[in-house]
Amino acid sequence: MSLERREDGWWLGGVPLAGVLGRLRSLEPAARACWVYDLDALAERASRLQRATRPLRAANAYALKANPLPALLAPLRAAGLEVDAGSLGELEAARTAGFGPAERTLSGNGRTLEEAAWVAREGVAAVSVDSLGELDLLETAASAHGTSVRVALRVNPGIATPGHRHVATGHDEAKFGIAREEALEAWSGRARWPHLTLDGLHLHVGSQLLEREPLVAAAESALALARASAERGATLSMINLGGGFGVDYAEQRDAFPLETHLAHLAELTGAAGYEWRLEPGRWLVAPVGVLLAEVLAVKWRRDASGERRFVVLAAGMNDLLRPALYGARHRIVPVQPRAGAETPATVVGPVCESGDTFEAAALLPLLEVGDPVALLDVGAYGAVMSSNYNGRPRLAELAIERGGLRRARRGETPADLLARVTDDSLEPA
Repeated sequence: MSLERREDGWWLGGVPLAGVLGRLRSLEPAARACWVYDLDALAERASRLQRATRPLRAANAYALKANPLPALLAPLRAAGLEVDAGSLGELEAARTAGFGPAERTLSGNGRTLEEAAWVAREGVAAVSVDSLGELDLLETAASAHGTSVRVALRVNPGIATPGHRHVATGHDEAKFGIAREEALEAWSGRARWPHLTLDGLHLHVGSQLLEREPLVAAAESALALARASAERGATLSMINLGGGFGVDYAEQRDAFPLETHLAHLAELTGAAGYEWRLEPGRWLVAPVGVLLAEVLAVKWRRDASGERRFVVLAAGMNDLLRPALYGARHRIVPVQPRAGAETPATVVGPVCESGDTFEAAALLPLLEVGDPVALLDVGAYGAVMSSNYNGRPRLAELAIERGGLRRARRGETPADLLARVTDDSLEPA
């Protein structure tokens, strides 16, 4: 990431962060927090990923759930990546960003009639099916449109992963995937769905993985399952291993051995001849984004354990949910550090929840009201998970490219929150 500390403070992509909020206020006078992304750093990471996957000859489909901001999709498409959607809204985002039918896939569980009709009508490279009932849904839609839809079955491999249980998706209790034997029976009986090309397998065991072992186990499980299907007379052509590559939020370095892992996968698969697909998300965009927020208040409170410092930011858990939801920790840095020793501070937001805490004991120098601070590595699962809780408008999103700063999505206003209020009578059907 091109985040660097200089004598006058922190810079991102060649832009001093100290002046960003002031520049945004020329368009949004009340702005006290915003998201900022470095598109040049994203382009570099995308190119690195593409190089690393060449030995495997895999297609990389960026997981839109990580962050579907159109400004981020442009450099990813330029680098040759495809995209993976999880909903009708993300399918439309992919189309609007210029990704054609062969460059977009659909995953997730709980398929809708509208999504099935969309892929049958507009086209995708493949759909990952999470339950056998979805095959009938897709068959009906494809038949109605006179098209064919390529399908991969998402199988639950029963592989446990370390980390928070909310990001583990391949263990026995997870809601995702179908059983191994069910998948084998469906592949063997795929003639039942004449409008579907049922020749794919999809495994995804979890997110934010820093060690290779669970992902290697998933690849081995996929190969074994594909061989078992071939022995039953149903040869598979495509294997999708999902994503899961993690980032080091604590030290801001690449903890996951990307090149080593992908080179090993290429050796493991050998001349198997499958079409391989990957769905990276976090690894690409998490390190290229920061959340800028001004200090609203500094409060000192003395209790039985001593004196405690609370730093209240203009951003809250409605903006960055990860700490409250996952217990995630993001580095917090003063944009222009003041002189003096660093001492512990509880960094919180202004939302009326005790869970609105970014860090319970961050080591920070003296901070005063109005000082900007940056929360790092928030490009993934940051703005995309924000909400209007406590009546708080969502923040503007800014993009840096070749040293220029622009607003890629405007911040909301209180008027925006009221614009959807209606009083529409609904008559019985």
